[in-house]
Amino acid sequence: MKRVCVVSALYHPSLGGLGRQAMMLTERLREGGVNLFVIARKMALPGEVVFSGKVEVVRVPTPFQKVHILEEISMRNVIISVVFSLGCLAVLIRRRKTYDLVHFHGASITLFLCLPFLKGMGKKIVAKVAAANLGTEAGSLAGRYRPVGDLLAWMMRRVDAFIAISEEIREGLVRDGVPKERIYRISNFIDPEIFRAPRMGEKDSLKARFGYGGKTLVLFAGRFVPRKGVEHLLQAWKEVTGDFPDARLVLLGDGPLFGVLEDMASRLEINNTVCFLGRVENVPDFLRASDVFMLPSLQEGLSNSLLEALASGLPTVATEIGGVIDVVEDGRNALLVRPADVPALSKSLRTVLTDPRLRERLSWAALETIQGAYGLEDRVRRYRDLYGRL
Repeated sequence: MKRVCVVSALYHPSLGGLGRQAMMLTERLREGGVNLFVIARKMALPGEVVFSGKVEVVRVPTPFQKVHILEEISMRNVIISVVFSLGCLAVLIRRRKTYDLVHFHGASITLFLCLPFLKGMGKKIVAKVAAANLGTEAGSLAGRYRPVGDLLAWMMRRVDAFIAISEEIREGLVRDGVPKERIYRISNFIDPEIFRAPRMGEKDSLKARFGYGGKTLVLFAGRFVPRKGVEHLLQAWKEVTGDFPDARLVLLGDGPLFGVLEDMASRLEINNTVCFLGRVENVPDFLRASDVFMLPSLQEGLSNSLLEALASGLPTVATEIGGVIDVVEDGRNALLVRPADVPALSKSLRTVLTDPRLRERLSWAALETIQGAYGLEDRVRRYRDLYGRL
């Protein structure tokens, strides 16, 4: 039986796509007979989350346990990451006889710190790269922070297998000097039992339940951080909302820009049609209740929110970036615009709100795109094969 340790600092169903992917994958791998355990951060967050109990999770305490968004380069976030990494390393050393392979979800500080010790213990290493061009993960290190970035890129070449979730990430790993034969293109996935199109009458009943009966809902779901481009979405909404009095822009998520974006909506005088709902546990229900999905990001690895929206049959307007263009084609299964192009964003939003036939066509094409191509079971099989090969 394969013995695997999975390292996922953010192991949670609703705090981000990376943690949600790790949870679904490990639970299904465990059901399939893979002997594994998970190392994750211990966090103190509002709301109760019931984990399945299928997978053993070792929680490593860190400072600032209420903080879960670490994208900003700050002293606080560096402290959190380093403390978690050291705690993770302690667990890996203490339990070194219980696993043969370590699968890192994210290829940054924790991987950098643990890599030499794991190699010294003769362990195999798999690292999934979650983001492109941020300068914090493998695939975007060479040429940065001289000479540190080049040194880290050189170290990363000792990893046995990298998972590139998009073509952009694969190209970045090649630029960092990773041998092509060690890079595996395995995209993110969705669970069709969780993310699915609404049944007959379900959309209207969900809208009524959420207090939006009779409204047209435009949805954004993600973190409120600079690379998500939410400020451009608010500016585009300002341009179209007057022509659609029954439309509401619903924003799910939290992050350091939450208050800034609320203030921006007030300044733009659109706060009466914009709903900041914060972090919610029932994202699939909101997807099924909505009519249009917006992805205004400036940078993505491969957006889980995009895959989930497509799997829910949502007509989508997205920016033409990174992993997005691996999944959708402009005019076929989504409308694409250049990042930070507010006029183009507002034009596409207006088009999809005005044309019900276009929405229906995009919806069917979205479902067709996801079905069979981004399923969880296929990814479980591919990861099992990769573990066995290593």
